Order: sequence, then C-alpha cells, then structure tokens
Amino acid sequence: MYDRFDLEEEIHKVWSTEEDLETILYRIMDAPEEHPSEDEITNMLMGLKEIHNSRCIKLYDVFETMVKDRCFTSKEIPLDYRGIPLTDYEDAYYEDQDARQGQLDI
Repeated sequence: MYDRFDLEEEIHKVWSTEEDLETILYRIMDAPEEHPSEDEITNMLMGLKEIHNSRCIKLYDVFETMVKDRCFTSKEIPLDYRGIPLTDYEDAYYEDQDARQGQLDI
C-alpha cells in the first residue's frame, strides 16, 4: 500500500527529467570533448523519452493504487460524490436536490 510520501517521491522522479535534459544539453553544447553525432543525440533523447515514460507509468500506478485503496478519502467524515464532507445526510440530500433544480445558495 502506498501513501502520500510514495506519491510525492514519484512526482519528484518525474521532475528529474529536466535534470536529465540539462545533462544532455551539456554534452551537446558545453562538454570539452567532441560533440556527439546526430545518432548519439537521437539515442540519448530516445532513451530519455523511454525513461520519462516509465517514470510517468510508475507515478500513475502509485496514484491509481492510492485511489483504489481510498487514500484520498476521510475515514472519520463521510463524503458525498464530490468529496465534500457530509455533516448531516438529510441536509446534504436536500442541498443536492436544490442544486439539481438550479436553486443554489451562493
């Protein structure tokens, strides 16, 4: 079972793609050695694309598992279908009826 720290870690991993791109740019533009060929650049970018895709798949898997495990719901307070806490079921029922009929208290 995942928690919010696992989700945060996976989000940070996805952001590391920016650092990977910086490294590739350094290699192409600033490295003291010979600049990479077009094939080498293409291979680096294709590899980074696959790594980034894998990071996104893992991030989504963590998120999807947390949704399935109801990690984003309150265990003490019942929520309606919108995720809004139900203070009193009857009040919420009538509020929903009013909202469906366009009678909102704003």
